[in-house]
Amino acid sequence: MAEEVIKIQDGILTLKCGKEVTIETIYAFKEQVEHDSESSEVEAVVADLSEARFLDSSGIGFLVSLNSRLKSNNKNMYLLRPSEQICKTLELVRLISFFTIIEDEMEIP
Repeated sequence: MAEEVIKIQDGILTLKCGKEVTIETIYAFKEQVEHDSESSEVEAVVADLSEARFLDSSGIGFLVSLNSRLKSNNKNMYLLRPSEQICKTLELVRLISFFTIIEDEMEIP
């Protein structure tokens, strides 16, 4: 059973990621997230990485692509509570500053 959950509430699409964000796990929800995020109802996307412990190159590519697409549509993307391990991975590939990291959904403007 997939650990990922997608919900839209109050203009925010939240993608709750499982323990691993890899080519195997993103395959199941990538198209739905991309489609849903283009809806006029969605103003921002929150990738909840609070449970994620591993992020591979496909997971990074998905997050970068989604963030870029959202920015081009004047929408924002937030990474919610990424673990120290995920932050280190993003720092290693010099992408940590490409994302807006939040510790609580209340930080969304």
